[in-house]
Formats: sequence, C-alpha cells, structure tokens
Amino acid sequence: MKIGPKFKIAKRLGAPIFEKTQSQKFELSLARSANQRRGKRPGQASDYKRQLIEKQKLRFTYGISEKQLRRYHDDAVEKSNQPVAVMMERLESRLDNVIYKMGLAKTRRLARQIASHGHICVNG
Repeated sequence: MKIGPKFKIAKRLGAPIFEKTQSQKFELSLARSANQRRGKRPGQASDYKRQLIEKQKLRFTYGISEKQLRRYHDDAVEKSNQPVAVMMERLESRLDNVIYKMGLAKTRRLARQIASHGHICVNG
C-alpha cells in the first residue's frame, strides 16, 4: 500500500503515527499550525469525523488498505460479541507487526518488507 506524504498525513490526523513523524520537527510543525489557526473558529468535531480520524490512524499505523481493514472488521463482528478486541488481536498478531514488536525491524514498513521478501520463515 503506497502511503504518500507522511508529514501531511500525520498532521491531518494530529498524531505522530509514522516513525518519521515522531520527532521534534513534527511537534514544532503541529504547534505552528495551531498558532496559524488562531483566527478561525475551532468548532466541535462531529462524531463521524472523530470516528473517521481514528479509523485512518489505525489504517496508517498498521499499513493496511481500506479493503483489508473492512475484511478484518467483518470477520471480527462475525466471530465474536467483542469485535474491537478480536480485531485488535488479529492486527497485533500479523507477521509484520510481530517482527516490528520484536525489534527486528526499525519501522513497520521495513518489517512488512522483511516479511514479504521471505527473510523470516514461520513453522519451517
């Protein structure tokens, strides 16, 4: 899944979701953009907007497409009465995420590349 401009995406979501955006430079850019919005009314974000932003954070954090996320969601709703817990468990047990959590890769993108290139052998 091609991600695109990481700083723009992280700034739009308001969270440092990529490795690159977990820096002082990103924090300063967030503070600067907050100062520039001083003249505009802040407004209350709708429930839809909050849900959409959280969904996008989840998508970009794990590097999955909309279709994959939909499939994980539908599967979790079918199998359990606690779909959020089941979906998070499935996302956390993906091979690329396990490689990242073990510290074998610096970023989730690198962990995904390591898994897809076959550098990690599972049950073999």
